[in-house]
Amino acid sequence: MNRDRQMFSPAWYRVAMLKPRLRSHVQIHRQRFRGREWYVLQDHSSGRFHRISSEAYFIVGLMDGKRTMADIWDAACQHLEDAVPTQDEIIHLLSQIHSFDALQSELPPDMRDLSERSLKVERNRLLSYLLSPTSLRFPLFDPDRFLDRTIPFIRPLLGWFGMLLWAGMVFYGVLLASIHWHELTANVTERVLSLENLLILSLIYPLVKILHEFGHAYTVKRWGGEVHEMGIMLLVFMPIPYVDATAAYAFRRKGMRMLVGAAGILVELLLAAIAMIVWAKVGPGIARTVAYNVMIISGVSTLLMNGNPLIRYDAYYILADFLEIPNLATRSGEYWGFLARRWLFGIREAESTAANLKEAFWLSLYGIASFAYRVFITFAIALYIAGKYFLFGVIVAAWTLIGFIVVPLIRAIRSASASRLFSQHRLRTAAIGSVLAAILLLVAFVIRFPTCTIAEGVVWVPDESQVTAGADGFITEIVARPGSHVRPGELLIRCVAPKLDKELNLLSANLREVEARYLQSLVTDRTEAEILRQEREKARAELYRARERLHGLMIHSHADGTFLVQQPEDMPGRYVKQGEPLGYVVDFSHAIVRVVVDQDSVEQIRNRTERIEARLAGNLSTVLPAKMVREVPAASNELPSMALSTSGGGSIALDPTETEKPQAFKKYFVCDVVLPDTPLKRIGERAFVRFEHQPETLALRCYRSFRSLLIGKLDL
Repeated sequence: MNRDRQMFSPAWYRVAMLKPRLRSHVQIHRQRFRGREWYVLQDHSSGRFHRISSEAYFIVGLMDGKRTMADIWDAACQHLEDAVPTQDEIIHLLSQIHSFDALQSELPPDMRDLSERSLKVERNRLLSYLLSPTSLRFPLFDPDRFLDRTIPFIRPLLGWFGMLLWAGMVFYGVLLASIHWHELTANVTERVLSLENLLILSLIYPLVKILHEFGHAYTVKRWGGEVHEMGIMLLVFMPIPYVDATAAYAFRRKGMRMLVGAAGILVELLLAAIAMIVWAKVGPGIARTVAYNVMIISGVSTLLMNGNPLIRYDAYYILADFLEIPNLATRSGEYWGFLARRWLFGIREAESTAANLKEAFWLSLYGIASFAYRVFITFAIALYIAGKYFLFGVIVAAWTLIGFIVVPLIRAIRSASASRLFSQHRLRTAAIGSVLAAILLLVAFVIRFPTCTIAEGVVWVPDESQVTAGADGFITEIVARPGSHVRPGELLIRCVAPKLDKELNLLSANLREVEARYLQSLVTDRTEAEILRQEREKARAELYRARERLHGLMIHSHADGTFLVQQPEDMPGRYVKQGEPLGYVVDFSHAIVRVVVDQDSVEQIRNRTERIEARLAGNLSTVLPAKMVREVPAASNELPSMALSTSGGGSIALDPTETEKPQAFKKYFVCDVVLPDTPLKRIGERAFVRFEHQPETLALRCYRSFRSLLIGKLDL
């Protein structure tokens, strides 16, 4: 026995002479978790369950309506010895079973108490609706009789034959999916989100989910359970069928309970396999479209919703039974509460809610993972609703945030402050709590932390440094030596265009003919003279453009710098078109990096940048000072170089719908930074630029990030 426990309670006299017993509609089921026996009380009238330990079961087992609680306590002390519950624990057990409405005694029923308990149940149900406006449940009917009538037809599928049939179908479906994977995933976003497909999707989704829920229901009936509730749940205002399969809590073997939890997922995987077979066998048409949507629904919902153990859907109950940790989510929160009491507030009397180190590991891991995911999914749902309905959505989003995050935190604080351990160490907990609050406020609102923005860019040269072909033609000679210094106006490349010489001769002859006819018409016909005058101007313009093209065959330098050409030995004899880039005349005294900046960071870079540093990909160990010289005021999807995209080794995702010209998935701002004392070595080399900003508090940084998120998502 733990001698630190207070065995006796000053309130024991209130229950010592009671002669309680369980109500007739309460049934007890024995289960085994992690080598220990536990007992589940099932109330058939309300469908509720309550789990008690083997020590508590010994106490409950002696409640026959004849023994007093004092007699039961004495018997427990003799039989359980060191494991006997304290009087406070027994009073708490009685209170729990009483609130469960599973206990009665020789005392007449307190109608007022019964009424208050009934009202409390209704209040809790209403409160759950108010705190979870995005997951409301509406019971519709009792499917138990229907399931009893139809289970004989389904039972053969719930045995070995059904398992082998399921495995064969799913294996064949996966095989077909691997064969047709490219065809299945090509333009999947456009195909799924088209208006016609969304209509088909909305009609198929409820049918798939109804079969999913019947999978749970029939599996419960397979093991002798009852299913008395089926209805509709509004998940983010989307109607989804649900079934109450809580009767599985009473099943003794964990394999049965896990199979009930997995039944819906197994049904959807079977539907996906059948749909895959249909999709592969039929030609284009409505049947193939329906099959494709069934695969999308079954795959996405299985992976993101029912297959995710961090939210209380199918995979959560499967994981809880697999780990043999009932009420995994609740107990993980309680364990983190123990850690806070024990290590944060230094209350050494705090008792761990974990039975062993292995259970403690799973409780701590699940607690932090589920809380992080809960916060993420809550904000995601809130932003989705606000983005769809704005004003109404903002109200519901705030409502959801309060119900999912604020209220649970308040409950946890109230529960902790009301506990006996906190009351015994009130001064210490108040002092530690005040110090922690002060530290948090100091870190969040007072201390300024260094901030920076990391962006990617490429070594860039000005547009005027590019050498381009002035006309269509063949390169005959590279006049200037590649790598040599050239001056403005110096000849770089000589080209020829044989057809252009003939065209010039024809245009010159045509101009002379038109001029002669024009001079003659001035004497004979003034009207014809006006027409010929216009023809003369047109002929002169054509001849001028031809001479311009001829002049463009001689490519001259427009700047002072070094002449660069890639593979100059391959250029003679090559045909080039007007405007085609051929080389560069570059000023090697400094390098320019063209940087792409995310829209969320552009304001910081414009207004709060104190210092800029850059690292070239070819020499990441060297930090180079930089200076902003140019900024494009408008955002664009065009990238200065494909080297910045994911396909070129960068980090910017490309838009998969743009097939003609690659573009970034979202818009970016472009700015140029110069590296003053850095000679240019390679054009197009990737660079990493660090913009250091003014130090700021964490609160200001969070506010700016949240503001950017709202602006981006809500188009404010």
